[in-house]
Amino acid sequence: MDNDRILRFSLTERISHWVHVASFFALILTGLVVLSPKFHFISYLFGGVQEARVVHRIAAVVFSIGTMMIFFLGDRRALASWLRDIFTWSRDDVGFLKGFPKEFFGGHADIPEQGRFNGGEKLNSLIILGNGALLVISGLMMWFASYIPLDIVRWAYPLHDVGAFLMVAVVIGHIYVGAFLPSSKESLNGIVRGTVARAFAQAHHPKWYREVMRKGNPK
Repeated sequence: MDNDRILRFSLTERISHWVHVASFFALILTGLVVLSPKFHFISYLFGGVQEARVVHRIAAVVFSIGTMMIFFLGDRRALASWLRDIFTWSRDDVGFLKGFPKEFFGGHADIPEQGRFNGGEKLNSLIILGNGALLVISGLMMWFASYIPLDIVRWAYPLHDVGAFLMVAVVIGHIYVGAFLPSSKESLNGIVRGTVARAFAQAHHPKWYREVMRKGNPK
């Protein structure tokens, strides 16, 4: 922490986030190739259709396991803290969700004080976790279809597609809020540089800001 900025995300958290992002977009591009011949032109980025299928499976392993391994090899406490935060809800988190739509469209809402992660960030994380589990399970069922009853495998395909489309929608919203929404653009610095402006932390995450001030923001 210095006079103007405050540490929000550790190096482990930032690396895990960007590996997750890279593997996600690799999955989307290669998934489109697998989904329909209309998207086979994308396969040239990977060397062909079959090569795209291979990349899809490799990216799936990185997406589901690789990002967790980064935490276990790096900052395990950061992972535990994140999980504890997103599963711990209060009335203030619910209040954020009620007021955020008005803020999103340029209005002003009386939003309760938030912690390190606001209600929207918690909900986003929970959707990604739950939907990610759906994608992983349905993907494994398709990958090892010969070992699973056909009637079950048939359900895996539409579930995988629905999960993928939902994930894309969530990610688009996440990118917009984090990178383009004027009131929260500073949050992008947190996941790129690790730090956010002190004024931003105090205004958007006052509960967390006060906690950090008490602890001295250890790095």
